[in-house]
Amino acid sequence: MSAPAPAAIRERLLVRLRALMARTVANGCTEEEELAAARLVGKVVAQVDGTAPPEPAEAPPPWAQAERKSSEYQAVLEKNTAEALLKAAVQELALNHINTVSPPRRRVAGERCERVDIHELLEPHLGMMLPTAATRMGRQILRHIIDELVYEGALPRFLDLPIGR
Repeated sequence: MSAPAPAAIRERLLVRLRALMARTVANGCTEEEELAAARLVGKVVAQVDGTAPPEPAEAPPPWAQAERKSSEYQAVLEKNTAEALLKAAVQELALNHINTVSPPRRRVAGERCERVDIHELLEPHLGMMLPTAATRMGRQILRHIIDELVYEGALPRFLDLPIGR
């Protein structure tokens, strides 16, 4: 319980609360909003008077906190974090390899180019660099990540490489 407020402070707070309630009604609130505001005003007045019920010592944790502490949630969080880190690593390695194979430059008129699928270009290179591509499942994961990066626009679908490179 809190100590009662001095009379002058109490009167000033009550005047401000009445003005707030009048403004709320004048601005066109619904009955539900007016009732919710009246409940809040009642709580504030009870605190000002010192008759408010004491705050509970420790509220039980909400369901979200209990969910976050669960082992299933932690496993999913770790899996998503690992996937995001792998995806970022694949993107960085892929862009580095693309810039090595086909550095940004102006196209020369009449230069013969061949269209190369991004999977054909990246999978052998990334398969040697990442241990995840050592198994069939790892190669499928790598292919899926490349598809996601293409879909997001982080990688091109095809590259036009000059013939002879």
